Amino acid sequence: MHFKFSPSILNRLGEELIPNPDQGIIELVKNAYDADATKCTVELINTNHTGGSIIISDNGTGMDTDAISEGWLVLGRSKKAAREPTLLGRLPVGDKGLGRLAALRQGSQVNLKTRPKNEPGVEYSLIINWDIFEGADVVEDVYFDAQKNPTEKSQGTDIIIHHLKVKLERLEIKRLARELLLLADPFDNSVAFRPRLIAPGFSDLEKKVNEAYFEAAEYHLKASLNAKGTAEATLLDWKGDLIFSADHENISRNPSKEPYRSVPAEFEMWVFLLNPQNFSAKKVSSAEVRSWLTEVGGVHLYHRGLRVKPYGDRADDWLNINLARARNPEVRPSTSTVIGRVIAIDPDDSLIQKTDRLGFIENEAFLELRRFAIDVLEWIAKERLKETEKKREDIKQESSQDVQDVKIRLEKAIEEAVPQENRAIVRNVVKEYETAKEREIKALRDDLQLYRSLATAGTTAAVFAHESSKPVTLIEKIAKRIESKGKQLLSDEAYIKSLKEPVEMLYRVSSSWKRFANFPLHLLKREKRRSGVVDVHSVIDDTVELFQPFFKESKIDIKTEKVNQIPHIRGSIALVEAILTNLLTNTINAFQVEGARNQGRQIIIRTEILGNNVRLKVLDNGLGIKDIELDEIWLPGITTTPGGTGFGLTIVKDSVKDMRGKVRALANGELGGAEFAVELPLSGN
Repeated sequence: MHFKFSPSILNRLGEELIPNPDQGIIELVKNAYDADATKCTVELINTNHTGGSIIISDNGTGMDTDAISEGWLVLGRSKKAAREPTLLGRLPVGDKGLGRLAALRQGSQVNLKTRPKNEPGVEYSLIINWDIFEGADVVEDVYFDAQKNPTEKSQGTDIIIHHLKVKLERLEIKRLARELLLLADPFDNSVAFRPRLIAPGFSDLEKKVNEAYFEAAEYHLKASLNAKGTAEATLLDWKGDLIFSADHENISRNPSKEPYRSVPAEFEMWVFLLNPQNFSAKKVSSAEVRSWLTEVGGVHLYHRGLRVKPYGDRADDWLNINLARARNPEVRPSTSTVIGRVIAIDPDDSLIQKTDRLGFIENEAFLELRRFAIDVLEWIAKERLKETEKKREDIKQESSQDVQDVKIRLEKAIEEAVPQENRAIVRNVVKEYETAKEREIKALRDDLQLYRSLATAGTTAAVFAHESSKPVTLIEKIAKRIESKGKQLLSDEAYIKSLKEPVEMLYRVSSSWKRFANFPLHLLKREKRRSGVVDVHSVIDDTVELFQPFFKESKIDIKTEKVNQIPHIRGSIALVEAILTNLLTNTINAFQVEGARNQGRQIIIRTEILGNNVRLKVLDNGLGIKDIELDEIWLPGITTTPGGTGFGLTIVKDSVKDMRGKVRALANGELGGAEFAVELPLSGN
């Protein structure tokens, strides 16, 4: 007697374990890599509806009958278990064969054609008809017979999956294209494996990935972990000059400074400051780099030459980069402003991929590898923070000394230039000036205390927002699973009737929460606080896009009416964003009060040029400003919104003042609701 398996086990180990079609296809491409292929193509044929086909072809070493029966058809074990390097020196990455099974079961029939290198002129073919298994009692009852035929084709393997059970629509195809492009490190020109997808849009995406704007990075990190577990790192500036360097003692945050118990690894990362001012002297624009980072950004993990999902995906912050930034945004990047890679060699199989092929089991080797990378990032942040604090202290000391020097020179000037009888009068005037200046400084200190409190609230909100993204990602995965299984098990009509609406609702909820999670981090970006020339229209567009989920949720129609010329002002993106964000938040809250309209809600953002100024207006058709005097709305802590802080309009007033502008409010303006008008001097005036 021995164990036998029902054919239903194929569902459990295949498409149910790895439900995403693209992940199964990637596993077949990894098989091509293990076979020493230098070329691998994935061709999609009529996959925009069910019944299409997928062809995966490579020029690898192929398989003979022994490799097919004892390797390709065996599940749960692989001949790669020995982990011997291939003839090209590659360490195999395939494992268990479950990913391959998931890909093969996407259709009702599979054709395997393979031409082994050790048998030139021979092709073995095998057909798998999954429908036959439906009538079998156990899996072992179904027998395969590989046919041997002569061929003029060169070595390699073709796998054709016929009669697909699922559709691959534009979103799935784009995701597959991205996975294929990032699979073999696209930023290492020495890699001799470049899988390609034959599908619309692949060439455009490939071009974008290969743009490689590394020269536009502000910082370049290089770190390594050797076989003994000892780390070292350097940080270079945009010119390639050394800023900081560290050995293991400086990097490790472990008090004992013991070596990392992980595999040898290289960690490289480029950090970008994406404000337009930073790109004024560069050959590319911030928009081009931002678009590139959208496709390839994040810190990816490469194991034995190939990328491992989900590390580096948009929703995966495996190194806690965003969380660390939320806690201290001063000197830290976000996952949207970096691109990097951790390259793990792992000759001894210390890192073990999960059965569903999404990530590694969190054993000691993986956790120590992640700790190494996080420690390196912490070291950079610490060094940059020390440098920033030193500059602040130097400025404070220089300012204090400057004041003392000026006082001495002033007293000397009074003694030398002012007649004896007038010196007392001059000294009294100077003292009155100093007293007035002290009052001004005290007011500034009070403002500083207020804004530090607000900053604490903001960074705390950012931390909570970041943490909330984790269950949101889980909700999204569940929605995808429900959608995939629903479309597979139900007819189109039944799916639309029973599951389409709740699945779309789950997607909408997860999308809104993701936006919320990104909201505080977006506002806290350090580069936005740099002074320079600001494109007002660009800030308006970015802010409106950021608020879109909130407008949609509140059923508000947002319109922008922008003057023909682009208004540039002198200030910072952060100040203009602070004005817009608080005015829009104020307006959204105005629609939530009792008695406010439920339908036809409208907000207009309008720009006008008035002489040497730009006027920015925010209007709504709510109930207007009620139950408070207009001159009181600017006071800190004064609010008529339940649960409000009363700081929003105070920040607007102070931000406008910082840019030498003025602001006014109408209780009931052009649309009937509140109307705010901000006037700021154009740059150069």
